Amino acid sequence: MPRPGTSSGGHRSSGGHSSSRVGGGHHVGRSSRPTGSSSFNRGSSMHHYHHTPPPPRRGYYGYRRNVYTSSSSGLGTLIACLIVFAVVIFSFFMIASDDSDVTSTINREKIENPIPYDNNCIKDELGYVENTSKLSKNLKNFYNKTGIQPYIYLKSYDETLTSDSQKDNYAQNWYEQNIDNEDTFLFVYYEDQDPNEIGYMAYVNGKQVTSVMDSEAVNIFWNYIDRYWTDDSLSTVEVFTKTFNSTANTIMEKSTTSNDIIKIICIIVGIIIVIGGIIYILRMKFKRDKEKAKETIEILKTPLDKSDELRDKYLNEEGKD
Repeated sequence: MPRPGTSSGGHRSSGGHSSSRVGGGHHVGRSSRPTGSSSFNRGSSMHHYHHTPPPPRRGYYGYRRNVYTSSSSGLGTLIACLIVFAVVIFSFFMIASDDSDVTSTINREKIENPIPYDNNCIKDELGYVENTSKLSKNLKNFYNKTGIQPYIYLKSYDETLTSDSQKDNYAQNWYEQNIDNEDTFLFVYYEDQDPNEIGYMAYVNGKQVTSVMDSEAVNIFWNYIDRYWTDDSLSTVEVFTKTFNSTANTIMEKSTTSNDIIKIICIIVGIIIVIGGIIYILRMKFKRDKEKAKETIEILKTPLDKSDELRDKYLNEEGKD
């Protein structure tokens, strides 16, 4: 039997809570998926103004001392290069993040599950799953990466369950009565009264599961359900395989967010500025020392000018004595 909703769908998430286990519900297709897209505005263009140095003034003993003027072109070029570098790095990460619009911002550790993987983890009352043994084998990847035992229950329509809260409570009770460990992530699909409509979905976390399947991880799981459930090119086995595999891959590896990228760029730019500043200062010092040495040599080589005002003044004062 084909699953409903392969041509349309939506999403609404609702929460459920138990004193012992965390659970919640979901309607496919009414949520806004988190996106990795971002934008940035280009800064104003930079202008460098070149000043013509003033005409040299005559110094003592007829020697013209060079007036040193520093140019900001070198520093401006460095800043421009840093801006280009930051834009390139930011664009690279944004392009890489476009491959997936679901991101994880939390570092999670695989739980130590003392119970080996259980292949008997699918209960299908609707006949949606084409090959249960294949799906149960595929779901082991989720167990291997997270340490969590997955369990899928596709429940036929029950007229006594008329509200979402009743279905959430049913999932909690079903976990209590049928699963004897606290390391399982239970997914329950409730068939709608109209078999062509997408039914309600719920989850229940075992007590040891929440450290990995936290609220962000559950939202990531629902986003993948939204993405794959209504894709009519996928079989039901592929839908659940891709959902659980994608969830495990995403939540167990912290994604690079735009804030992370900004921090990385700031650190790199800061290091480059410090190094560039040191090099700039050393070059200016070397240039000034070189010019000073050149000036000293020119002073020593410059003959005394008898018409020099200072020399005349000195000679006049000496004659008076």
